[in-house]
Amino acid sequence: MDDSAESAKAAGRAPTQGPPPALEIRGLVFAYPDGTRVLEGIDLVIRQGESVAVIGPNGAGKSTLLLHLNGILRGSGSVTVFGLPVEPKNLREVRRRVGVVFQDPEDQLFLTSVAQDVAFGPSNMGLDRDDIAERVAGALAAVGMEGSGERSSHHLSFGQKKRIAVATVLSMRPDVLVLDEPTSNLDPKSRRRLIDILSGLPVTKIVVTHDMTVAYELCERTVILDQGRIVADGLTE
Repeated sequence: MDDSAESAKAAGRAPTQGPPPALEIRGLVFAYPDGTRVLEGIDLVIRQGESVAVIGPNGAGKSTLLLHLNGILRGSGSVTVFGLPVEPKNLREVRRRVGVVFQDPEDQLFLTSVAQDVAFGPSNMGLDRDDIAERVAGALAAVGMEGSGERSSHHLSFGQKKRIAVATVLSMRPDVLVLDEPTSNLDPKSRRRLIDILSGLPVTKIVVTHDMTVAYELCERTVILDQGRIVADGLTE
């Protein structure tokens, strides 16, 4: 028990509860329909403001774990987001608060212009036109793509597509940003640019990566998965 909790107990009052964790996972087990078990009892707590890398060999369950964080997949056990259970009745709010950027930007770019892609999420929230325009401009500025709204996403370089994919999530103003292999297939210049952009974003970050430089530069904490289990959890350094 910390000093504040001890003081509260001595004074005869209940200890003050701190803010809920950004994400809390308890006893998460998941198997695909063919019976393949991928997650084996995951317990993980990520505090608000943390940046956490998730690493491990291929097939360890990293991407499967990621897809549970906003309800794309559902296993047994519990997942909560800022104290809110990830279950069907809460999915709209959970997906507003937890934004997922997939490894392949093409999975998130499917409309005719950059602005339309970035506006897709806010439009589905029912925001008015001015609010949507403000969010689009802010998200594009955050990834260094100002002035590109009228361009076709499919005519951009791969590095630019990665940044626009991040912008499509930032326009939702999430509290948690989840990134699956954000620097994969990038040239050194684009990789450096994206790392610098991500390091400046003031949100809780969870980064699934094989890139140890990304883990070291972006995340003070690293979780290692192997065969569906957490086998290490501690300071990245």
